[in-house]
Amino acid sequence: MKKLILCLLMPLQITAALAQDSKIIQKDFQTIIGYTRKMEIDKVLDMTYPPLFKIMPKAQMSAMAKDALSGMGIKTIFEEVPIGLTLSPVTKLGAATICLGKYNQSMILESSQTALLDMLAKAKMRDNEVKKVSPGKLRIKGKNYLLAIKDTYTGSTWKYLRYDNEDAETNAKVLSKEISAAAVKLKLALK
Repeated sequence: MKKLILCLLMPLQITAALAQDSKIIQKDFQTIIGYTRKMEIDKVLDMTYPPLFKIMPKAQMSAMAKDALSGMGIKTIFEEVPIGLTLSPVTKLGAATICLGKYNQSMILESSQTALLDMLAKAKMRDNEVKKVSPGKLRIKGKNYLLAIKDTYTGSTWKYLRYDNEDAETNAKVLSKEISAAAVKLKLALK
């Protein structure tokens, strides 16, 4: 009888744990988006999936990101837009637990170098729309994806990784085949 009761309670405990994880992930997504809008790059990197730093050290990544957001005479302004956050179900895999989030993001790039903005306006982006707003302003707007991962690399806490199409090559080097295959399925379900 005790075994039967335990078998009945186990799915309830798992469901409760996954619901708690979903709340944590949703809060963390809001935090990361807030840090990004404020351009607090180091705080975003503190929440980033650690294996990414095997490709590029954290300090180098921080410097490169800060330069990209404010270098080359370009000023980046993240617009306040409705986030429209949609989360996939929290998915337990063999050695990891993952969840994929899709959200809206819009930013304005300002520069007096109109030729540079013209070049950026012609860039093809899969998940974003690039539009010239004025001679000195460019808007990049679209859907972005963030993958939440909990595994041995994260010390069983949630860490995050950009999961946009532009990041596919890097993500292939960082993610296990099991996580990659599951994340592809979650992204297709969120479209």
